[in-house]
Amino acid sequence: MHPANPHAVSRSWHAALYLFLVYVFVTGGSSQARGWTDAVAQVVALPILAVGVWRLDAMPGSRVRMLGLVALAALALLPWVQLLPLGDGLWNLASAREALGDDLATAGVSSVATTWSLTPAATLRSALSLLPAVALFVAVLGVDTATQRRLLVLCVALPVASLVLGFLQLGAPQDSLLNPYPEWAPSMGGIFANPNHQGTAMLIGLGICLAFAVGAFGARDEATGKPRNPWPAIIAGGTLLLGLPLTNSRAAVVIGVLMLVIAPLAMAVSRLRRSGQSRRGIAALLLAAGMAALGLSAAMGWMKVDQIEELRWVIRQATAALAVTHLPWGSGVGSFVPVFQQAMPESLLLGSYINAAHNDYSQVWLEAGVAGFLVVAIVVATLAVALRRHWTYQGGDRRLVWCALLGMFALLAHAASDYALRTPALMAVAMLLGAALLAQCAEGKRHSV
Repeated sequence: MHPANPHAVSRSWHAALYLFLVYVFVTGGSSQARGWTDAVAQVVALPILAVGVWRLDAMPGSRVRMLGLVALAALALLPWVQLLPLGDGLWNLASAREALGDDLATAGVSSVATTWSLTPAATLRSALSLLPAVALFVAVLGVDTATQRRLLVLCVALPVASLVLGFLQLGAPQDSLLNPYPEWAPSMGGIFANPNHQGTAMLIGLGICLAFAVGAFGARDEATGKPRNPWPAIIAGGTLLLGLPLTNSRAAVVIGVLMLVIAPLAMAVSRLRRSGQSRRGIAALLLAAGMAALGLSAAMGWMKVDQIEELRWVIRQATAALAVTHLPWGSGVGSFVPVFQQAMPESLLLGSYINAAHNDYSQVWLEAGVAGFLVVAIVVATLAVALRRHWTYQGGDRRLVWCALLGMFALLAHAASDYALRTPALMAVAMLLGAALLAQCAEGKRHSV
């Protein structure tokens, strides 16, 4: 028997990752459980995770990669830990739980399950929903730069395709095969149930396009030595930017314009620093910070329309206040709907239920409590260490670092007014961006890019 060709095995592995990303993106456009499509993604994620771990184990040791895996473990294990029981004394530390116990006793319920999460079934579903994103993170952390680049290009192509699908949906009936969510009228959502999440995906694609377009000017291709062509990224980015207003997401438009102004300036700072022009770099950085402050100020003024007309501000404030009563434990990942319904103010008694806080940060604080804060701190610290290493050694492909930074900025900025991180498709893209960033920051050699 002839040994397997390692290049053919690698190509097959990379193709599997491309197909898996496409499947998770196309089928993961809803924040609610979708049945068998989610189950397929979670089952397929298991062998991908196993192979990814095996390939990582064969790679040279890296502090950045190890920290990334620690942060991933903290994030992925949190909902599983919340399934563990707490003693009565610990369980009652949260004032909301003590009041709940009193209400149950009044109703004649003498025995109460004292698991950390108030909704163990929902927390288990949330834990399983993380599997595809976790598998992609581990797999992308261990692939080469060219494969990471192709995966990022897919993160542009998929939102563009979803935008095209949204156009087609507008001319089709509600029960058309073009509408993956026939329970709602088509509204430029593409593969997403919520058009705002379509806007988030487009913002991520726009950030990647900006990094590739700006990074192409004055640079040459490593393989051919020819000048890089920025026009594919410019055309794709322009398409996404022009399509943002069609999603009816004010926040997405504001963030998109902000990125368009700040991204070239921020990348210029990095280039000036590499050329030894530190003073100019500092001046450009201050200019970028000033423009960012002005842009955010304008964004906050525009977003007041949402606060008044759409009650999102009231929901966010109510969620933050409710979170305090569930400290230190939090109510449990996935518990928002029943917990919020139980204690929401009368001003939010609407004809339909509120499915999210429309602010991922407030919702994490409610559902995960102090443990969620610690997990976020670990993730932020990991990214800070990785970026410091990249800033010091200037290793890896800087375009990919900027792709990840701009994509994550878009996702995290929009998360302040929506719940995009609850959508499997965007969770997977977020993990892919983080893995690409850490993989490039782990590189020690200088690349002329």
